[in-house]
Amino acid sequence: MKHFNLSHFPFLKRKYSIIGENTSKLLAYLTKTQLGINELKQENDCIELTVPFYNSRQLEKICDSLGLNAKIINEGDLLKLTKRILGRPGLIIGFLIFGLIILYLKDVVLRIDIINEDKQIQERIIHVLDEEGVKAGTYIPSIELVKVERALKQRVEGISWAGITRKGNSLIIDVIETIPKEKGSYSRFPTNLVAKENATVDKVLLLDGQLKVIKGSGVRKGDIIISGAIETEEPQPKEDKEAKQTKVRYTRAMGTVEGTFERTVVFEQKYDDVIKVKTGQQVKQRYFSLFSADIPLFFKQKTGDYYSEIESAYPEIAGITLPFGLKTLVLDEYDRRPVHYSDKEALELCMKQAERYEKNYLEEYEIKEKNIEKSSDKNSSKITVKYILYGNICEEAAFFIKK
Repeated sequence: MKHFNLSHFPFLKRKYSIIGENTSKLLAYLTKTQLGINELKQENDCIELTVPFYNSRQLEKICDSLGLNAKIINEGDLLKLTKRILGRPGLIIGFLIFGLIILYLKDVVLRIDIINEDKQIQERIIHVLDEEGVKAGTYIPSIELVKVERALKQRVEGISWAGITRKGNSLIIDVIETIPKEKGSYSRFPTNLVAKENATVDKVLLLDGQLKVIKGSGVRKGDIIISGAIETEEPQPKEDKEAKQTKVRYTRAMGTVEGTFERTVVFEQKYDDVIKVKTGQQVKQRYFSLFSADIPLFFKQKTGDYYSEIESAYPEIAGITLPFGLKTLVLDEYDRRPVHYSDKEALELCMKQAERYEKNYLEEYEIKEKNIEKSSDKNSSKITVKYILYGNICEEAAFFIKK
C-alpha cells in the first residue's frame, strides 16, 4: 500500500540558504534526524537545501542552536499563495462567506413531502408547519423536530401520530390518521389549576373547569383548586324509579385564583469574603456574524477573568435587517480581592440582597407585611425576612385520563 506523503510535493516546500562556520555540524545533525531534507548542495560555508514546510521551524531552531544564519530563498507556490491571501483580510472574509453560504445551503429546507393522500390533512399540516416556522428556506439544524412533531399531533385535526425525517434538503412528514372520535370529545390535554403555595384563598374567577375550594379556605401546595374534570349528574329512568348517572367532561381548567401566603427567606453575608473589582483594562473581540454562525476576526482567544457584553451591528435595507453583520464582545477585566466587613457593613449588604430578591422574585406579588430579624455569629451576619404576600397562588398541571 502506497502512503500519501506531503514531502513529495514541491509546492509545499521551502528552500533555505544556510551560512556559518558550523555547517559540518549541521550536516552531521541532519543525518541523524528525519526532516525530509533533499536537494542539498554545499559550497564552502554555504548550504542550500529544501525542507517540507511543516519541518521548517524545526530546521530554523537547529540552525539557531549552532549559530548559523538560515534564510528562506524560495517557497512553494501554495505557501506563496497562502501568504498573499493572509495579507488580504477582505479576500479571506469573502472566501469564508462563500464557504459558509455553501454549508448553510446544504442544511436548508428545499422540499416538504407529506405521506398522506387526504388534501385537507395536508393543508392543515402545512398550516401548522408554517406557524412553527418550518417552510422552504428554513435552516434545518434550528428546527426542534420533537417540538414540531408535538405541535402537529396536538393541533392537526384528523391525525394521532406524526413523525419527521430528514433526507438531505427534504423533510418527510409521516402521519397516522385517527379513528373517528365520538361527537363532543376533546383533542387537547386536560389540565388542573393546582396550588403552588400553602395559602388562603381570597379571590376566585372561574372561566372553565370545576371549582374545588371556596373563598376563605386554606390550601396546601399541590391541592387542586380548579379541576379539569367536570362531573355532572343526569337523571335516568330505571324501573319506574328515578336514578342518576354521573358523566365526566374533561377540559383545560382556566381561571384566576389569588390568595395570601407566607414566605421566609434568609440572607447571609460573611465577614471575610472575596469580591470582584474591575482593573480598568478592556478588550474587544470582533466576530463576523452570518445567519447563526459567528466567525472570529481574531487569532487568539483572550483568557482571564472578564465581565462580558455583546454589541451587535446589522445593516438594514428598506427596513429589513440583513442576516449578516458584526458582533463585538466587550471584555472588562476584573480581579478577585479579599475584603473584611464590619458587622454593620455585613448587615447592610444583607439588606441589599433582600432588595434584589424582592425586585427579581416578588415583583408579581403584593407585599402585605415584612418582618426582619437580625442575627450574627463569629463568621457572618444574617437577616431572616418573613413575608406575607398576596397574588396568584396556582399553576397549571396536566393530567391523564384513566381509561
